[in-house]
Amino acid sequence: MNFKMNDSTHSLRAHCGPIDRLRASRRTGYFYIGSLGVALFFAAFVSNHSQRIMADDGPKPSKLEIMAWIDDLGSNDYSKRQLATIGLGNRKADAMPFVIEAIADATGEKADRLFQFISSIAAEPYSESGKLAFDALSKLAQSRTTSKSIRAEKILQVIGAEQRDLALDLLVACRIPLRDRRMQVMSSNPDIAQPLVIDREFSGNAEDLGCLRWLTKVQFAKLEGPRISREVLQQVIGLPHLKKLQLVDTDLTAEDLEILRDAPDLDLLEIVYSPIGDEAVDVLLSLPVWGNLYLFGTKLTPIGSQSLKSQLDGVDLFMSRGGFLGVRALGNSNVIDDVVDGGAAKRDGLLRGDKMLSVNGRSILLFEDLRKELANFADGETVTIEVERTLRNPDFRRGGFGPGGFPGGFPPGFPQGGLNDENPSELPKKEVIREKIKVKLGKRDSGRDR
Repeated sequence: MNFKMNDSTHSLRAHCGPIDRLRASRRTGYFYIGSLGVALFFAAFVSNHSQRIMADDGPKPSKLEIMAWIDDLGSNDYSKRQLATIGLGNRKADAMPFVIEAIADATGEKADRLFQFISSIAAEPYSESGKLAFDALSKLAQSRTTSKSIRAEKILQVIGAEQRDLALDLLVACRIPLRDRRMQVMSSNPDIAQPLVIDREFSGNAEDLGCLRWLTKVQFAKLEGPRISREVLQQVIGLPHLKKLQLVDTDLTAEDLEILRDAPDLDLLEIVYSPIGDEAVDVLLSLPVWGNLYLFGTKLTPIGSQSLKSQLDGVDLFMSRGGFLGVRALGNSNVIDDVVDGGAAKRDGLLRGDKMLSVNGRSILLFEDLRKELANFADGETVTIEVERTLRNPDFRRGGFGPGGFPGGFPPGFPQGGLNDENPSELPKKEVIREKIKVKLGKRDSGRDR
């Protein structure tokens, strides 16, 4: 059987008789299932029998009756096969364990029809019997050593393509578009491929997020705001390849965070402005975090912080009370390369090019030193930062001009290193000064992720 993509309907058409169209993502391309025949899906058969196959009512069949139906799937008698298919379909929840057991040893047409049955049920993976069928196919596909395992894998590929397409549509409807964007991770802003961002724009509920299990390419998730509940977090850790998780401005408690014990191994867990305190230490110690644990603006006391530091091995731990300066540097330099718009540094007068020397009198040699010193302060507290600043055309500085004697700093294209390094007479005048600048620390604005 040959399944071909139909771009206009985003579906796969089966060119081999009366089988229902299977919706799938346009990214799926072509699937050549080959010997599966009609064993892949028999949705048309379901519809031809007035959907009786989807009912699970009536008296519960005995094991002998179910096994008889399974045996009749291999019969040469068409009417027996029809009755057996209807019987199994009507009682799919009861029949599924026996079908899963029988498929391992079945051969020929009986095997094809068992695959047909289990595939149709697995195509509805949110139902109880559908989950059983999908899990059975997944287990069968793991070995990849037999024709049955390869057949099961190809069925899962088609189901996965359809479900991913449906998941992406649902996320857009809930205002969670997946798109490449620049994210804020501590003091850096890396570009992330299709992060999952659930924030104050989220218009769905936790149940809608059951579709996340199909998003196999998402490795970064950010959950922000008071709408992030225990149930939402439970769904997010169902992302099969989740590696990095941010929790920002949530009301999640230490008890809620216990859910993360079931998360995939995390390279990064960042908890920002959270009400968790010392009661969360034991929980944090038990989480599957193997890379970086950043706690920014929590209620941990110095005693709780020290307890966590002393017991946490093999993890890069950084804790801060939450005061945010709003500067960036190149690498680990103590020279400001960028001042964040709207941040405390820009508001109180720090400039690009300033070399930071100390915080409240404590020496700063590297950007890492700055991070460690600022970690001792909360938002709203004031620190004194001593900087070394190079002024060009210093005669202008009393007039409110920035570096270089120009309002706002050097204009685009201006040669900051000098007009002509080989002719000192052409160099602008410059003066190196030291200033102590008081800065009232702000709160990290995660809304700058974009």
